[in-house]
Amino acid sequence: MGTLFLKDGVVPGSLKIAFLGDSITDNGRYIAFVHAYFTQHMPGQNITFINLGVSSETASGLSEPEHPFPRPCIHERIDAALKESNPDWVVVCYGMNDGIYHPFSEDRFAAYRNGILSLIHKIMQAGAKAIVMTPPPFDVKSIKRDLADESDTRDGEGESPSYSWKNPYARYNDVLKRYADWCLTLKDEADAVINIHDRLAKDFERAHAENPDYSSGDGIHPNQRGHWVIAQTLLSRLFNISLERTPDYVGLPDNALPKWFALVMQRHRFLSAGWKEHVGHTNPSKTPALPLAEAISQAAELDAEIHHALAEYRSVNGSIDSEWKGYSRTDYDFEGREVIVVAPQKPASGRPWIWRTEFFNAFAYADMALLEQGWHIVYYRLSNMYGCPGAVERMHRFHAHVIRQFELAAKPALFGFSRGGLYAVQYAATYPDDVLALYLDAPVLDITSWPGGKGSGVPSQQNWEDCLAVYGLTESTAPYFKENPLDKAEVLVKAGIPILIVAGDADEVVPLEENTAIFEKKLKQWGGKPQVIIKPGVGHHPHSLEEPQPIVDFIQSAKANRM
Repeated sequence: MGTLFLKDGVVPGSLKIAFLGDSITDNGRYIAFVHAYFTQHMPGQNITFINLGVSSETASGLSEPEHPFPRPCIHERIDAALKESNPDWVVVCYGMNDGIYHPFSEDRFAAYRNGILSLIHKIMQAGAKAIVMTPPPFDVKSIKRDLADESDTRDGEGESPSYSWKNPYARYNDVLKRYADWCLTLKDEADAVINIHDRLAKDFERAHAENPDYSSGDGIHPNQRGHWVIAQTLLSRLFNISLERTPDYVGLPDNALPKWFALVMQRHRFLSAGWKEHVGHTNPSKTPALPLAEAISQAAELDAEIHHALAEYRSVNGSIDSEWKGYSRTDYDFEGREVIVVAPQKPASGRPWIWRTEFFNAFAYADMALLEQGWHIVYYRLSNMYGCPGAVERMHRFHAHVIRQFELAAKPALFGFSRGGLYAVQYAATYPDDVLALYLDAPVLDITSWPGGKGSGVPSQQNWEDCLAVYGLTESTAPYFKENPLDKAEVLVKAGIPILIVAGDADEVVPLEENTAIFEKKLKQWGGKPQVIIKPGVGHHPHSLEEPQPIVDFIQSAKANRM
């Protein structure tokens, strides 16, 4: 357990997800962001999002003396929450309140651990998948006042500070980090564990470095940008949907939101209130709410208005055009995944193009040289799908779309860097008539080598678990997997696809002898003539050649002979 990555990245046609948590979940903008993504990009999916977050709630049952009322505890309402919502998946996020804003205590930590483990057990007993999010970080830099530390006193006579949500311990994030690290050990207990603490902490750090006056919220509750980072992480970890661009509605005040998303937020707020009050809770602050049946009915009516407003939005917001390194760049989405197309100043004859299967603009010496010579550069973000059959079929649909949309040549040159080699080779082997040439750079050609690390390389455990999941494999079946790129040499040779490989002989991440060397041997056994450039003493990085003429010549030769 520990990962819910879907086989082939196929999202179930029908799914009900309940969210449990404290005030961050009660606000639930991250849930609205995820809902908005599916509304905008996968309207055919019947996914129900049920926000059952309650402000001030804990999993530990603890409460600081200075809190105006005893904090609610999820265990007071979990049975009713599960019975009424009847979810397929339950996402839980607790911890911010569970340390009650004090320095670390083993007793408080034990109460949190017991509360989370009991929660997981009850969710599974109800027949649902249990998904644990780590606590988010406490951002002391966003609190514009002095906070008490363990060494501080209140009156100079030795009295300890009165820690609470109003006066949190200055190093409270150290406490939350310990809680988060413990959550990451729950892979054998929960169906998935999602690390939002480190993702948010890095985003806070980056934002504060860029702007010392930046505020991520009030230190406890993240702002819209933080909620987007949570949503982005959920989409990646639960649905294999990797996104880099921030939607245009993130960070806007309510009166400036695009109409369709304003309606999504309106729907989210009254439906969340209806669910929370229907299930019940012990927070004395009750949210004005419609009866649940009425809220659900109104939400269904609002859906039609949302889709109408979204259609109007799409008619004028289909893509983003910009200048990139002196060239014209277009960003847009295809089937919910991000696309980048960079156009040359003057297209070469036949309108040839490079298809970067991963890591757009990384070590792009050859890409830029070919762009100058009239080649388009195209990238379709299918990160964390490891070239699985579902990724290949998405690539095939995208291929047909992009050549039509931009009037490109029928056959692209595929550039497969590192794990991008999985995508490039799997696609070329599945649709050999659609590929001009393969340029592979330090390529992953055997998933047991990387991310599995079953040979001399260093394993990447989370990537390995995710890779197994999207291929529908297990630790016991992976050694017998016969659909690696290494197994595709025959079909590539018979299709006559030119192949260039550049790799370092000191690569400890994707070992040469487990990937490129075996692939070269197999290609030659079938009569192929791959070009292989070995970089002595070079590891996994840097990729490519700073003087890329050999790569450019290879690609131009393929164009001359095969277009």
